[in-house]
Amino acid sequence: MASPKQDGRAGLRMADRVYEEIRREIVGGRLAPGEKITEAVLAERFGASRTPVRSAIVRLAGDGFVDMTPHSGTVVKHRTQGEVSEIYEVRALLESTAAGLAAQRRDQRDLDELEELQRGMEAASGLSWEADEAGVERVSALNQAFHRRILAASRNVTLAESAARLMNIGFLINTYARFSRQEFERSLFEHRQLIAALVSRDPAWAEAVMRAHILGARNSLAAEQ
Repeated sequence: MASPKQDGRAGLRMADRVYEEIRREIVGGRLAPGEKITEAVLAERFGASRTPVRSAIVRLAGDGFVDMTPHSGTVVKHRTQGEVSEIYEVRALLESTAAGLAAQRRDQRDLDELEELQRGMEAASGLSWEADEAGVERVSALNQAFHRRILAASRNVTLAESAARLMNIGFLINTYARFSRQEFERSLFEHRQLIAALVSRDPAWAEAVMRAHILGARNSLAAEQ
C-alpha cells in the first residue's frame, strides 16, 4: 500500500504532466483561445483523479494560459487587441522607469547576469525557433528573466512587483510565437542597447531604449491584426 507521501508525489507528477501537455497544446494552437477545458474530460484523458487535474488548471491560470470563472468554467485565455495594447502601454511606463533606476543602482552582478541571459538568447537566434515550440518557450523564459533582472536592479520592490504581474509566462510565450525573425533580431539588438545603457549608468538612455523596446513589440503585434 502506498504511503500518503508517495500518493502526494504521484499526484504532483500527474499535475505536472497535465500542465505540460495542455500548455504545449495551447502554445501550438491545438487548443484555441476561448476553447473550454473541463476537469472531467482531462481526468478521463489522463486516467487521473480530479485533484491533480485541478492543480494543473490552477497553475495554467496563474501562468496566464487559461481563465477560470465560476459560471463559465475554464477556457483558453483570449485577449483582444485592445487589451494587449494596454498591457504593453503600462509595461512601457513601468519598465522604462525601472530601467532608468537600474542604470543608477545596478551592480556588477546585475550586469553579469544580463550578459549571460543575452548570450542565451543570442545562441537561440541561430536556431529555427519560430517553428519549434520548445525553442519559443526557451526564448520567452530567457526574455522574461532578462526583464525581471532589470526590474530587480531598479532596487524598487513595489515597482518591480507591479511590472512583473504583467509578464506572465503565457502572455510572453504567445507573444514570441507571433514574432518574425526580423522582430526577434530587433529585440536582441535592443537588449544589447539596454545593457550598454546600464553599463554607462545613463538613466535617460536606458529609459528611452526600454520604452521603444516595449512599444515596438506592441506595434509589431498590432500590425498583424
